[in-house]
Amino acid sequence: IEVTEIAKKRERPLRNIKVSECDMDKSLQAEVVEITQIVLDDALDSVIAHKDIAHRIKVQLDKTKGGTWHVIIGSHFGGNVTNDASTLINFQVDTVWYLAFRSGPPEKANPHSQ
Repeated sequence: IEVTEIAKKRERPLRNIKVSECDMDKSLQAEVVEITQIVLDDALDSVIAHKDIAHRIKVQLDKTKGGTWHVIIGSHFGGNVTNDASTLINFQVDTVWYLAFRSGPPEKANPHSQ
């Protein structure tokens, strides 16, 4: 490992994570929480709005898990959503709540890419 790689790598801060509601299997649950932690790790040195963190998590879920994912982040919010089976998780990281779920049409082939 080069010195620059060591300098870039740092220890992840200890975060209090509590899952409130979840209908996904344990492996997908762990992946969503890990994606969230990676996005939070990347944001450690800057001030990033919740909407930007939510967007980064959504992009990663769309790319790695397929379909149309939605991510809502905040300290105080409520919601009633319709989601694809086994794709909803509502969890708290420290004092901030995260709601992630897949809902909507599956990915479609781009008609212009032929």
